[in-house]
Amino acid sequence: MGKMNGEEYLINGETMVILPHFDAFGNLHSLVIESERELIVKQKPIEIMKDSCLYYGSSLQGRVDGAIHVTKFSRMVPIMICNRAGIFFFPTQSSKSESCIWIAHSHVKEILPLHTEHCQVVLTNNKTVPVQVTKAVMESKVNRAAQYRHLVNQQQLAQQLTCNPMNLDQLVALESTGAYTFTQDHLELN
Repeated sequence: MGKMNGEEYLINGETMVILPHFDAFGNLHSLVIESERELIVKQKPIEIMKDSCLYYGSSLQGRVDGAIHVTKFSRMVPIMICNRAGIFFFPTQSSKSESCIWIAHSHVKEILPLHTEHCQVVLTNNKTVPVQVTKAVMESKVNRAAQYRHLVNQQQLAQQLTCNPMNLDQLVALESTGAYTFTQDHLELN
């Protein structure tokens, strides 16, 4: 579940989608959909993104700059909230837009066409979220997030191999949850 402190929310592995939500007075807040619950948070979606990036050790702008550097994408880049936990989000439109929805890459199950310019994102808990982009555009966003995750994991694997050259009797496999070291005698979780 999301870490809550009064009216603040931190993204975690259960966070699936952050949607804009306007209260009765027209104030922009967020509707957060987690695997098991939905909640209204009195923060704008971009504020949740900023606070969560800071919590995991970087600014949102730092995450944006890093994604641009790694992927060479120039706009609406996916954001790595926490690689170790496998938390990557992508925006449905410019993060400056009040109607921007943030979607967790790992919680996208399927994308279905809805209308000519709309689609539905089916989440891993089978809830659906309507989005104002075409199915093709949404598929592109999901693929870009997957590419970014892959590039980050490849860089980390290369870094690990450079810092800790493998012995011939040792293999290393990286997953989004951590590194596992296999030797001939035993298995260790690093």
